[in-house]
Amino acid sequence: MDLTSFSEQLSNRLVGFCWDEWAQMGVMASPKRSSSWTADPEALIVFTLEVARADPRLFDEVLDWMLFNERLLSVRRLRAICTSATDRALVDGAIGWLGWQRPRARLKATADSGSHSLELLFPGGGPVAEADPSFAAVGLLRPPLAPSHKSRAPDLTAPVNLGLRLRAVLGVGIRAEVIRVLLGTQAPWMTAQALAQTSAYAKRNVHEALAGLTDAQVLIAFTVSGEQRYTIDKEIWAALLQCPPGALPHHRDWPQLFSALRAILRWSKARTITDESDYLLASSARQLLDELRPTLSFVGVPQRHTTAEQAFDELERVTGALLTALDVTLYALHP
Repeated sequence: MDLTSFSEQLSNRLVGFCWDEWAQMGVMASPKRSSSWTADPEALIVFTLEVARADPRLFDEVLDWMLFNERLLSVRRLRAICTSATDRALVDGAIGWLGWQRPRARLKATADSGSHSLELLFPGGGPVAEADPSFAAVGLLRPPLAPSHKSRAPDLTAPVNLGLRLRAVLGVGIRAEVIRVLLGTQAPWMTAQALAQTSAYAKRNVHEALAGLTDAQVLIAFTVSGEQRYTIDKEIWAALLQCPPGALPHHRDWPQLFSALRAILRWSKARTITDESDYLLASSARQLLDELRPTLSFVGVPQRHTTAEQAFDELERVTGALLTALDVTLYALHP
């Protein structure tokens, strides 16, 4: 595997994907396609904050979108979706920046604002004469950022924005997420555990929301072998949303898909600047795959048992499968 080429191609394709998603959600850009799924705003934000380290303009325009559409976002869920210290630093820097622009209690960063050894937020950028205080507080160095004020409200009738539309109807919280997932899933029913995993809310809180929605006859609950299962009448909801039942946008397990892709992207970028032997690189790739096994299983990407020598091929295959869920292609890098 040409690791440098792999990393660059993966980064470029993910940057393009993020631009297309955000352009459909209100960022000032022209989308090249119309997504058939409904986006998960918080999962997409956490993902983009990493991906856009290769594209500062995308990074800044997403922050501008967050500022304009802040009322539609869950700060608690943003933090819950983070799976690494890097995720948490990026999210806390973004929240801290929002708090500077629009002081509110919920936009208060939780990171330690003590002294840090600063890391470049945009590794490919030039020297930074003055640091943005919100990102410096989490150990990331970038120039001060002023809002561009180019973002607009999302078109709530677009399929990709169904989740935001449900938040406008039901409020920002668990109920809107549960309805979004059940309307888009191809499965005939889901359990509370599966809904908790894909919505990034605690199972106990999801149970409470499901009980309330069932009592209100919004959802249908039934028990099989002692397991409570939930489904929804899509025709009724489609009529409410003025959408043909077969045209409801699809669901993707975005927190898990994006988490796996972030891990692969970070691994590939870190390995392109090391001087490890081919054997150590292959062993590292195999370790990465082992760490991702539960996440890949959840999103339906099975892994093959491989030796260290086969790890690069397997990593490329897994990455291609993840990108297929995004309607993105990673071209083969070697025969």
